[in-house]
Amino acid sequence: MEWFRLSEKPSISSSTYCAVLQLCGELKSLQDGKEVHSVISCNDVQINGILGTRLVFMYVSCGELSQGRLVFDQVVNEKVFLWNLMINEYAKVEDFAECVYLFQKMLNAGIAADSYTFSCILKCFAASGCSDLSLGRSVHSFGIKLHFNKETKFCNILLDMYSKCGDLAAASRVFEKTSERSVVSWTSMIQAYSRSGLLHDAIRLFHEMTSSGTKPDIFTLSAVLHACASSGSLESGKSVHNYITGQGLESNLFVCNALMDMYAKCGSMEDASLVFSQMPVKDIISWNTIIAGYGMHGFGKEAIRAFEEMRRDGIKPDGVSFISVLYACSHSGLVNEGWRFFNIMQKECKIEPSLEHYACMVDLLSRSGKLQMAYEFIKGMPIKPDATIWGALLCGCRIHHDVKLAERVAEHVFELEPENARYYVLLANIYAEAEKWEEVKELRVKIGRRGLKKHPGCSWIEVKGKVHVFVAKDGSHPEVRKIEALLRKVREGMKKEGFSPKLRYALMNGDDLEKEMALCGHSEKLAMGFGILNLPPGKTVRVMKNLRVCRDCHEMAKFMSKTTGREIILRDSNFFHHFKDGSCSCRGFW
Repeated sequence: MEWFRLSEKPSISSSTYCAVLQLCGELKSLQDGKEVHSVISCNDVQINGILGTRLVFMYVSCGELSQGRLVFDQVVNEKVFLWNLMINEYAKVEDFAECVYLFQKMLNAGIAADSYTFSCILKCFAASGCSDLSLGRSVHSFGIKLHFNKETKFCNILLDMYSKCGDLAAASRVFEKTSERSVVSWTSMIQAYSRSGLLHDAIRLFHEMTSSGTKPDIFTLSAVLHACASSGSLESGKSVHNYITGQGLESNLFVCNALMDMYAKCGSMEDASLVFSQMPVKDIISWNTIIAGYGMHGFGKEAIRAFEEMRRDGIKPDGVSFISVLYACSHSGLVNEGWRFFNIMQKECKIEPSLEHYACMVDLLSRSGKLQMAYEFIKGMPIKPDATIWGALLCGCRIHHDVKLAERVAEHVFELEPENARYYVLLANIYAEAEKWEEVKELRVKIGRRGLKKHPGCSWIEVKGKVHVFVAKDGSHPEVRKIEALLRKVREGMKKEGFSPKLRYALMNGDDLEKEMALCGHSEKLAMGFGILNLPPGKTVRVMKNLRVCRDCHEMAKFMSKTTGREIILRDSNFFHHFKDGSCSCRGFW
């Protein structure tokens, strides 16, 4: 820039100013760009469309959007490029209102929008995740009139917008009408199904994609592996892994991280560990994923070993690393180790604890029965605790049957999240287990009066590529009679060996027989029974559940693993239980 400062300013042409401003923008050199702007102003150089565009470009490239907007408003420009530049910049910062305002102002000025304009505005709608899609649909209709709907890129952005805004039906219609589906089209639709909870549709679409001859990229593979992980479909995940191996992508860092996550969440830490050990390069995400995987499976000591090995390899742990290792300590009852890592995080790594870290510590103390210590820990926090933190203590009160403390804790939770049915149900269950039926009745009335809804217990199991879903007390499955007969036989066997049903977990006021019948209808028992009846002898039974497994189901799973000689892997809402030879990997901490 020195040659520019020493030159005779009046002789500089407009094209020179444009070239220098372009360079300043590309180099993110804001101070030099401001000097050029100052020279332009001092010499009364007319800021025409081209020069104005370069000035705006320089400011927005240097992160000065507001200053760029001031220049933009002073420039008379009928070129669509400058409008697109500003709309795109507001889309980047997700300023939905300003995007719409500029778009409407542009149309009112008679400036013809091009496909890039529509892409920018639709991206903004998608990023905002807007629930009101009326404007998005209007832009869609306008784009159809201009025949942009024939462009694959336009259709892909529409897909992204509709899926992120929760209109899966509209996304599906766009996808079906897209004549030339690119890898982005398929990936967007797979992600749309996954976001909407239609995980098996996402997996099915992936196989349709490969059959159509379209080659998935690493983002497609990550999306379908996420769907496999969320559904717990190990068979589908392994088929995707086979495809990855066939394409020679088994060494790709991004893909390997997604594979590890899938195997961990599908209950196969052996496969997750194997993928990890064979990775030629590991980043912080790789280490965090394997540590979190060990933690959710109750392998606390393995998680700690991985954490320490990561540090020895020169990888500096981040906040997520500490959440993962603290979670692992919590679910393995490693209180002293948890405190040690909490202190290392602050003193050695200089990481300020977030709400998630405090929640892990409260969970650690609560699960270990140190309820009063957890309560005092919350009271001494330097930041205001949220409902998740109080909720962790409330869960601990249920585990250790402390009704009085539960009532005090519930007051905090209800104040923070008065419309969250989960916490009302949790307190009601604490009362039910303590046989305080009047309190249960009062809470249930309150839940009904507020119009809150409890999610029913639901479990599912994949057998021969088909997913079988069981809901608590639901007798609609065609094999329910066989399953019930098996469960009665298991219960009789348990009684003969001195196991009595954990009747308090029936959560109902009735006689012992009624309570025992209610316990037999729990969804995870039905799913485990179905697996034992339909899987080959010795085959691992893998069951997923949307809620926390109850103690009675936990005891029955241990007994079933012993009498059938099978391993039973049960994933509940936040943890894996590996039942083998009559014992569980959780050792009572979950």
